[in-house]
Amino acid sequence: MKKIFYLIISFILISCASKKNDNEFEKIIFHTSECFGTCPEYHLEINQKKEVKLYVEKAYEKRKIDTLKMGYYKGKLDDKTYIEFIDLIKKIDLEKSGIIEPKREPNTIILSEGSQLSIILYIKKQRKPMIYIYPAGHWEKLMTFVYKIGKSESLTKTTEKLEIESFN
Repeated sequence: MKKIFYLIISFILISCASKKNDNEFEKIIFHTSECFGTCPEYHLEINQKKEVKLYVEKAYEKRKIDTLKMGYYKGKLDDKTYIEFIDLIKKIDLEKSGIIEPKREPNTIILSEGSQLSIILYIKKQRKPMIYIYPAGHWEKLMTFVYKIGKSESLTKTTEKLEIESFN
């Protein structure tokens, strides 16, 4: 009986150890860009410990710059928000994601009325940079989520300058 028990326990331990974690998320960094309107400019980092660092470079209230909201913030995501965030991350197709820009003629520039979303995803021990000039679909949901975190009451404003990796 003991042999069967040890055999079952060994089997369970081996099978659990060999299961690949599909979500080997380390951290993600978001940057939103300025636009020709009142798009907030956020620089945000979330790591696997649920820690959040945010730099609000520009914020608006009723179409006017809101200097009170600008600055550095830090905090921690609650479990529900973190699970929602991880669910969004799981939907990213790492094979097809990357730097996606609209087609354009040589020596021209792109003028965007909306904010550009730049992401650096550290997952499965890889650095995966992504840029979306016209975020739509899933990427728009991700950008909306970033703005939601940026407006969260759980973040505390700090005078400490927080280092958030730039895209370049």
